[in-house]
Amino acid sequence: PTMKRLRRSAVAVSYACCASTEAFQSHFASHSRASLARSSSGRKTGSSSVGSSPDGDGDEEVFYDDFGGQSVGGSLFADDSASLEQLKAAAGDLLPDFDTDRVSAEPGESARPTESQILASGDLDDELLPDFDDNEERNSDEFISIPLPKPDASEDLTGCSLREFSFGPDVMLSDYAGSMGFDEVTDWQYYSVDGYSGEKTPTNPNPFDPSQPVRTREKSGSVVRLFRGELGGRLAAKMRSRGLDSRVWIKEYTGEVALRLARSEKKGLGRLQSSWLQRCLEGGNRDLLRRMEDGEWVDLAQRRYVDGLTNTLTNKDDENLLSLLEMLSSRKAQFAALLGELNLNDYWDDQNPNEWYKALGTKPPQPGSVWLVFDYQGISTAATYCVPAVIQRSKLPPKRGPFGGVVEAPRLPPFNERSRYMVQGVLRGMLSAVASAHEAGIVHRSLGRNSFILSSVGQDKREATSPYAVVIPRLRVILSDWGFSATLQEAVQEKELGVRSKLFGIPAVDSYENQRSNDDRIDVAAGQFAMAEDLNALGFVYLGLLFATLANPATLSAPMPPTDDDSWQRLFSDIFNKDMGAFRDYCTNEDVWDEVVDLLDREEGAGWNLLGELLLARERLGEAFTEDEEMQFGSAKDLLEHPFFKVKI
Repeated sequence: PTMKRLRRSAVAVSYACCASTEAFQSHFASHSRASLARSSSGRKTGSSSVGSSPDGDGDEEVFYDDFGGQSVGGSLFADDSASLEQLKAAAGDLLPDFDTDRVSAEPGESARPTESQILASGDLDDELLPDFDDNEERNSDEFISIPLPKPDASEDLTGCSLREFSFGPDVMLSDYAGSMGFDEVTDWQYYSVDGYSGEKTPTNPNPFDPSQPVRTREKSGSVVRLFRGELGGRLAAKMRSRGLDSRVWIKEYTGEVALRLARSEKKGLGRLQSSWLQRCLEGGNRDLLRRMEDGEWVDLAQRRYVDGLTNTLTNKDDENLLSLLEMLSSRKAQFAALLGELNLNDYWDDQNPNEWYKALGTKPPQPGSVWLVFDYQGISTAATYCVPAVIQRSKLPPKRGPFGGVVEAPRLPPFNERSRYMVQGVLRGMLSAVASAHEAGIVHRSLGRNSFILSSVGQDKREATSPYAVVIPRLRVILSDWGFSATLQEAVQEKELGVRSKLFGIPAVDSYENQRSNDDRIDVAAGQFAMAEDLNALGFVYLGLLFATLANPATLSAPMPPTDDDSWQRLFSDIFNKDMGAFRDYCTNEDVWDEVVDLLDREEGAGWNLLGELLLARERLGEAFTEDEEMQFGSAKDLLEHPFFKVKI
């Protein structure tokens, strides 16, 4: 049913449910009026459900259900010929025990007909209906509020998955930034089948045979649109006064696949933000944490849109948002924070597709789409940073000197400074972001170069991906795109994970082996395997950054070896059969990687060892499980203490 919100002091009820106006007013003595709704022949009479409870702000509300059918507490259907007794018999206990013979008349006057007689005759006089003026000033104490359902605050302490912003007053769209999609990657396993026994034996196909690909990639096309926007109203003014950035990212999810991504993103980020805030506040502001756990933030967040429609102040929720953004900024949170959802009801009420297209240069939104609002961190990803520094320098826009001549770009910083920024800033920041997710019980499951945003603490978010960027404290590494994320409990139950884990010797959770076992060893191994897949994907991101960004080609036009993820996958897994020594020898033979190989060789090959921990995380976990050894899983949190991040550069 359609719910319309009316700020009225009267309670809307069905006329057929009342024995008389006087009896109704006597029964509801705390309310000044009753609104009567007449039913016509052959049509269902609308009914209303009303409840009341204080909302804490002295403001009460009425929700009216204009759906002509079942409503909360039951409904009553009637035609013009129905008597009140028939209606009461049909309604049972739904109606109060009114006196049907009660009439109201002044002394000396003839008694007026009862309401039931008027209802039966179908002759309603407008004088019987109370005067009602929508513009009349009323005391807010007369309003009636319906309490919103209590959500589970443990899954979302900040209320980000429930908060809705108004289109215009809260959030304004600035421009259209582009679209996003995803690649569905399939890894193929080949078998040789015995002609007699039918037994399957895994085989490695020829890596140079295009008819037997080990990995295929299918593109989804555009499923998510990106818009730049800005917060407005009092909230934006408060943010600017505190030195916060009022810009936001807005993602539009359209279509069945995109809506599933939106649901996963809301759930994953809500849980991740809650876990991160708990760790930050446990040793500090425990009073704020207690209020979050009591659901205070959630209650205010889910009321924001309704309060905005009635011009009710949202100061408390504004303060909560400001506190959240200040903590995210000061502590350099390593995830794209979800602020809420953009409600486009104002656009649908008075939509103008031409105006939308003229303002943003793209088609208007589709009905049923979901719009999520994130804090602004720029769009410079690790993929845009995977370019040799000398090529980045050559593509910088020219600058003119004081006399109008073109000035040559400054020289690049020394390799040691750039490599320190890469290892101790970018790479360690990526691993720390993955560790935060795993510690919160969430696996990303779609890590890639575009998943990491390299941002800056300053206003110019592109600063972090400049070839001259070498100051680590100004860097923020943001892990984004949580559409395929899942909790560990959800991930281990998926059949696809069980199929992949079997290839490494770990049975699926729903397998017969797990049902026969007397311990939870398989369950633990399945959860660790889900995290190991994230680490494996992160290893290939490391390869791309190290061997592309830090490469030193002789000239701008000199050919570069391929450094995309599929090429690294084919080289490491298929050609060199996951042999880190042979893989190192291959990299040594390329002159453009001499400095990178020297960097990885420091501290007795600490860099190669870290790459092996990431790229072979699944294999080492499978070997430990198969050999019935204690599974010493190198988690992302443990790898943050790896010697490579402590190498003197």
